[in-house]
Amino acid sequence: MDARSQEVLRLIIQLHLTSGEPVGSSTVARNMRHSCSPATIRNIMVELEHMGCLDQPHTSAGRIPTDDGYRVYVDSLMGPEDLAVEEKSAIDSELRKCGRLPAALMENACHLLSRLSGNVGFAVAPSFDQTRMRHVEFVRLTRTRVMAILIAYSGIVTNRVFEFAEELTQADLQSCANYLNAHFSSMTLQEIRSHLVDLMRQERTLYDSLLRRVVALGREALSAEESDENRVYLDGASNILDQPELADVDRMRTILRAFEEKNRLIRILDACIEEEGLHVLIGHENDDPDLRRLSLVAAAYGLDDDTRWGLGVMGSTRMRYARVVALVGQVAQTVRGTLAQLNA
Repeated sequence: MDARSQEVLRLIIQLHLTSGEPVGSSTVARNMRHSCSPATIRNIMVELEHMGCLDQPHTSAGRIPTDDGYRVYVDSLMGPEDLAVEEKSAIDSELRKCGRLPAALMENACHLLSRLSGNVGFAVAPSFDQTRMRHVEFVRLTRTRVMAILIAYSGIVTNRVFEFAEELTQADLQSCANYLNAHFSSMTLQEIRSHLVDLMRQERTLYDSLLRRVVALGREALSAEESDENRVYLDGASNILDQPELADVDRMRTILRAFEEKNRLIRILDACIEEEGLHVLIGHENDDPDLRRLSLVAAAYGLDDDTRWGLGVMGSTRMRYARVVALVGQVAQTVRGTLAQLNA
């Protein structure tokens, strides 16, 4: 693609992002930096259409970008965009006043991303099973009901309530928690489960009441499967309703249904944050057929070798990519710094 074709594609995309309408050759000609006739531009538009970068929705209409056209634009043509200093300061201030709970921080980040982009803000926490445990506490609720409080190095805190056959005092529960913290801190939940199985097989466990209780309590506290409901945060799903290109009722229904199915959404978002850094997924690049009219701009960042958080924006492929990329990058940078402070 030569320089003039690149300029035509860039202009068509920028004009379409603003208007939402097909862009004609005369409109492009008026906005070209160098004089170029509408006839010449029409020939270039035909070539770009043959290359798969543009589409003509109607015979008499102008052109609109395809997913491949947006990909060329994002990778090569859009250029960097920086947020205003005042907006950066506002983002930093709002995120740093969220207290010490990562969940509150991520919820606020989602809200910010949604409000400032006009799209759907999302965040995804690492799987608790893959994070390293910092601390565990057991709290006696009733004679046989116990609550386990698990704190991960990633900053995630989860509570699990279970029935325990043996009646234990709070002092008994504290002794078991002390043993787990002393011997299993910094291990993943999967590693802890494996070690508990090894302990259970050892003959001395049969004769050591503390070890027996540790194994039993540990298996109960760590056996429950994590709910994906607690891993993903969404804000601004109703913003999808404001996108005219997504106004078809059936199309809107399938998109909103996908948002509600958290297991399905987790698979998509996990794929976006497999590697650290900022990623843009456009339209058909998404494996989920119900979400192929959307683009995702996601930032992934790890606090250690095992855990990776992610956040970003989902919206129509007719997205202001340069602004959204800058916005997601700024929010991710602030969230990462705040999480690192909480982790310390």
